[in-house]
Amino acid sequence: MSTDLQRDSPTNQKEVLARYATIHGIHIAATYEDYGKSGLSMRNRPALARLLQDVLDEKRIFSVLLVYDVSRWGRFQDVDESAHYEYVCRRAGVRVVYCAEPFENDNSASSNIMKTLKRAMAGEYSRELSLKVFLGQCRGTREGFRQGAAAGYALQRVLVDFNGNVKGPLHNGERKNLQSDHVVIVPGPAHEVALVRRVYEWFLTENLSPTRIAKRLNDFGLRTDLNRRWLKDAVTRLLTSEKYAGNNVYNRTSVRLHTPRVKNPPEQWVRAVGVFEPVVDRATFDAVQLRLDSRTHLMPDDDLLVKLVALHEKIGKVTAKAITADRSLPGVQTYRKRFGSLTEVYRTIGFDNGHDYGFLRVLRAAKILHSRLSDTVIATLRDAGHEVHHSLDKTLLCVDNEIRIRLNVRPATRTLYKPVRWIIKWPELHPPVDILVLARVDRFAVNFIDFFVLPRGSLGPQKQTELTEKPNPQLEMFRYSDLKILLELTARVSLEVFREPGNAANNYRPD
Repeated sequence: MSTDLQRDSPTNQKEVLARYATIHGIHIAATYEDYGKSGLSMRNRPALARLLQDVLDEKRIFSVLLVYDVSRWGRFQDVDESAHYEYVCRRAGVRVVYCAEPFENDNSASSNIMKTLKRAMAGEYSRELSLKVFLGQCRGTREGFRQGAAAGYALQRVLVDFNGNVKGPLHNGERKNLQSDHVVIVPGPAHEVALVRRVYEWFLTENLSPTRIAKRLNDFGLRTDLNRRWLKDAVTRLLTSEKYAGNNVYNRTSVRLHTPRVKNPPEQWVRAVGVFEPVVDRATFDAVQLRLDSRTHLMPDDDLLVKLVALHEKIGKVTAKAITADRSLPGVQTYRKRFGSLTEVYRTIGFDNGHDYGFLRVLRAAKILHSRLSDTVIATLRDAGHEVHHSLDKTLLCVDNEIRIRLNVRPATRTLYKPVRWIIKWPELHPPVDILVLARVDRFAVNFIDFFVLPRGSLGPQKQTELTEKPNPQLEMFRYSDLKILLELTARVSLEVFREPGNAANNYRPD
């Protein structure tokens, strides 16, 4: 788990392990090494994952695990994590030996205390190192040196030595190889610089939104620095990133010790003003920020509502399309984020467009029920020993890379001329679905009523099937009060091959 700056460390560790094995008459059958990994988590630790898998294999070829020291499991921030991995080995009958530690790992009180202390020290080392690196990056930012990877559109990273002499450009994917070198940003290709300035001009003089600017760039056949189509967010980054005005900004977001990425408040940003050659002048950049702020997040809720009332008085209605078309208003998503939904916005300003949005509340409630149901099904199948993969929305499950299950939560519908009913249709997916689960819920999506677990071929060739409160003779056999049947349908049945005397044909029978 040592880095490239510690080239001899893995070799030295293996020499210590080999020396211990020779002295104690142990034959080394396999070596597990995660080279150059920080060890903060199990992520990107294939060797450790393979080791634990081999430990649990009854056909493993070893009974002793030689480890250099306690920290080799990882420098986890939770000291119990490395203790857990050692316990997994010990429970499986594999003895763990720490070759470079001054104590014997005999599960005594003293050794357990020492291991706990060593694990805490390993985690603390990572925390202290992370803080030192962060402070160094902050200092480099204030001195005008770039922290991070790609520079962005119309910008170029340049490598300079300790004295500030230019050594050459750095292309995407390239990094400096000397600690004494630094990276600065300069304007990139002339045509890209001209395009950025044109984007600022379109926004200020023609009052084009980022969405319309992105469309214009795509219509011209222009691509981003990553050779992708222009999107609204990419244009917004051009208009808001201070590096185009010559500022060096760091710590807008942070990911420390493999924790989730967080957005830091502006007072925690590290900023050096005017350290890069600007692509756009400061006055133009500030004018763009002022206009963006007046249209988006700095506008109080009351002002947002007042503008909508003015829009209603002007055109006699308020719709998502009308909001988007009015350039003095922020986008529809801003209203949704502030107030929860456009329906709530309409209610707040006392506007009634004549539509009944009750069905939207039912759909949201059904979505919540679906999330709870899918999480329960996935957890239950995994607890039963199955490998479960799922789509992002968790509507499609793949169990043991064999069985594909579609989950569908359907609230009841009712009209003036038809009774309560649930409409179901077999999904047309490729590869095809093996099992369709229909969870019937009441009209308000509050409670589950029952479940239909339908195998492929159980529905007729018609485009859709209607279920009512009356039993369906053809589908009643597939109706259940819960989903325990999924455990039976996904259970594996081992087959035994046998041959009867005098019969050359193979026969198969379940155990």
